Amino acid sequence: MNRKTLVLPAVAGLLAPLLAACGGSEGDRAIVVGTTDQFVATEDAPAPLDPAYAYDTGAWNVLRQTVQTLLHVPREGGEPVPEAAESCGFSDKASESYRCTLRSGLTFADGTPITAEDVKYSIERVLKIKSDNGTAALLANIDTVEVQGTDGIVFHLKTPDATFPYKLSTPVAGILSKDKYAAGELRDGFDVDGSGPYTMKVERDGDKVDRFVFTRNPKYKGDIAPRNDKVELRPFADSTAMGKALESADIDMMARSLSQKQIKDLTEKPKDGIQMVEVPGLEIRYLGFNTKAPPSSRRPCARRWPPSSTGAPWSTSSTAPPPSRSTR
Repeated sequence: MNRKTLVLPAVAGLLAPLLAACGGSEGDRAIVVGTTDQFVATEDAPAPLDPAYAYDTGAWNVLRQTVQTLLHVPREGGEPVPEAAESCGFSDKASESYRCTLRSGLTFADGTPITAEDVKYSIERVLKIKSDNGTAALLANIDTVEVQGTDGIVFHLKTPDATFPYKLSTPVAGILSKDKYAAGELRDGFDVDGSGPYTMKVERDGDKVDRFVFTRNPKYKGDIAPRNDKVELRPFADSTAMGKALESADIDMMARSLSQKQIKDLTEKPKDGIQMVEVPGLEIRYLGFNTKAPPSSRRPCARRWPPSSTGAPWSTSSTAPPPSRSTR
């Protein structure tokens, strides 16, 4: 297998469909993916991988492999499509009632059947816990959840919301088992149980995660078609350390996040055995300015119009140029 380095946007970083492009695993060998995301359980944040709490890209990337949602956004982008659901859609013109029908034969990884009651339980659990991490805000527009038979679920919304399918595609709406996740409290630690394309085990280094080991879930039924039996996700302290691991073949891929310098160097000066691949995604990088701090807090000086007779093009004045005239 050729080593690859990916410019991988965060939210669209689904390991299952992404790694399908790399072919299957060689025997029992896992495809090893590097990341600079850090996973730590602390006293203040003891449940980093509970869907009712997790609200960061790194945790969501883990949950998307292990916990199913009714819908998911395809790797190439676009509108959400059914995942655990067979079909979903608004059942009224006002976009206030959203109905889904589950796929037949769905089970959790331990073989327990999944019903619409599990979906209702999972959604209401998030709203009941209402974590201070803000995750529940994505589902706050839900008024009531109605179960219809074993496979029908209807979400009655407080106000019209055309974005609701996208919210159901996020891990906060992941389907959980009441046997593994208590109704009124978060699940501490790094254990995750669901019905996603992979099951997961964690190797730790103290309070930190040394690596996640994902193994194909033979009971998975959904829209994703993974071609790999085993994947490892290995956190690194920074992109430099991750880059060195790729060059030494300790990892096969770099998922996120590469520095701008690494991207520039790998694009302009490719290295043998390492391929840069661009993939679509939903991550946005932006600059923010504190307008109360210098230099952005400095008020622009006013300029005299017309120019002064001293020969200088502009001079300080309390009179601003007329709006209909150019100040250039």
